[in-house]
Amino acid sequence: TGTLTLNELTFDEPYLTNNYGSGDILLYSYLAAEPGANDPIEFAVRTAAEEQLDILKNRVHKHEVPGFKVTSFLPFNPTTKMTQATVMNLTTRESFKVAKGAPQVIIRLVGGDDDAARAVNSLAKRGLRALGVARTKPGSSSEEYELVGMISLIDPPRPDSAETIRRCNEMGVDVKMITGDQQIIAKEVAHRLGMGRVILDAGHLVDSDKSDDEITEHCIRADGFAQVIPEHKYRVVELLQNRGILVGMTGDGVNDAPALKKANVGIAVHGCTDAARSAADIVLLAPGLSTIVDGLMTSRAIFQRMRSYALYRITSTVHFLMFFFCITIAEGWTMKPILLILICILNDAATLVISVDNAKISALPDKWRIGQLIFLSVILGALLTGLSFAHFFIARDVFNVSKEQLEAIMYLHISSAPHFVIFSTRLSGYFWENMPSPIFFIAVMGTQVFAMLICVFGVIVGEPIGWGWGLAVIGISLIYFVLLDFVKVFIFNNWSFEFTARAWPTKSRRSILAARKVRVIQQQHVWTSIDKVRQVGLQIKALEALKA
Repeated sequence: TGTLTLNELTFDEPYLTNNYGSGDILLYSYLAAEPGANDPIEFAVRTAAEEQLDILKNRVHKHEVPGFKVTSFLPFNPTTKMTQATVMNLTTRESFKVAKGAPQVIIRLVGGDDDAARAVNSLAKRGLRALGVARTKPGSSSEEYELVGMISLIDPPRPDSAETIRRCNEMGVDVKMITGDQQIIAKEVAHRLGMGRVILDAGHLVDSDKSDDEITEHCIRADGFAQVIPEHKYRVVELLQNRGILVGMTGDGVNDAPALKKANVGIAVHGCTDAARSAADIVLLAPGLSTIVDGLMTSRAIFQRMRSYALYRITSTVHFLMFFFCITIAEGWTMKPILLILICILNDAATLVISVDNAKISALPDKWRIGQLIFLSVILGALLTGLSFAHFFIARDVFNVSKEQLEAIMYLHISSAPHFVIFSTRLSGYFWENMPSPIFFIAVMGTQVFAMLICVFGVIVGEPIGWGWGLAVIGISLIYFVLLDFVKVFIFNNWSFEFTARAWPTKSRRSILAARKVRVIQQQHVWTSIDKVRQVGLQIKALEALKA
């Protein structure tokens, strides 16, 4: 309420019983409404009563009801899910109690009423929320309640809710609804929002006959939970986290604070209390949930840039260290310090623009795979080292270039070959799948044009190498970066936990792999059963539509 819906409740035709009229249910619901409360349900009740009841018009004191006096009041409690008021009839001096709350709670309070339960289900099928109202029986000294009726309230979904849920699902985020409303209402709202209709009663979360593993399976496969209390939110988060699932939880009240604190990402929605705000990681300043999608996209862009920088930096470092260590030990060859400084300055200057690159948003949630990152960096660094040795020996032994020309050629190669790889490391797919930003492209290519010009004309490096060598080195670096891109994609596509468990087998990895295989088989059976249930549900709805 107020998160997926507009939180703009309006009255519809009520369900009445025991010879009570629409004026009676409005009066009793007003007497059981908390004065001055900011709750949308209480506001809707007070507004409807003040507009339709004559005794509430032209009052001197806005918080008083002519002819009645509220002597005590119990505000809404998420556990009891109702408000209660003790009222004195100033005309008859009769004292009675009024209760207003969740339909299932009020029906239980009056000792059960099958007709009322069917009426609530009928309202829910039309997308209407119900609110039960009861009062103690006239002339009864005990707290024996009788049902007045059910208020029906319309609370339409937010225009952006369905789109937000659809986009979250597309990005690999499974959205589950947790509501205090009745199960049938939750199913109707879920249907309107394009969610699944596997909505479980909160009783499944605290079923003493089931193990935590069984309850966790219910949490994973369910599309939502109905008739919950705030403590159930914490239970859902805890069970999912124990299975290794990252959980984000929304909430707005004081009682939601523990669940928000427990979740990996606690999200306090618009209009939340200070307690929820302090417990949350993210506070939404605008109504609705569409901001969550913006947060997902921003965080994934940041992650892609971090991984791009780490992969490029480790690759270039491995290449730099491997080549210079080996060539210095084996051949006693060194490069001028000024050229080494230029490599560091130009490469770092261009690397900084990764922060403004067009990061490709991943379709599924990301995670750090340190083993994959280091393995790929070493492979790319080793391949670059091989290319560097080829440049060195071919230029020196085949073309017999001078010492200063060799330094210039190797400087241009070491500046360009690893640097062009940044166009590959910025993506997990092929480099052409997402074009870099103009600033990124100009910065990287600008440093290489500068490096080529100083080598071609012999500025700083000493002896010029000419356009032939300059264009050849740059061209080879470009072609080689394309080849390395295919190597990178191959490793990304074939890397998995199963691969690491087999390549570097340990006892813990083997046990985790075996447990995962068993779980996959179990989940396949569960989802097959769910699909069958959904098909039956669709067939039943089709038959009902034909009968209508």
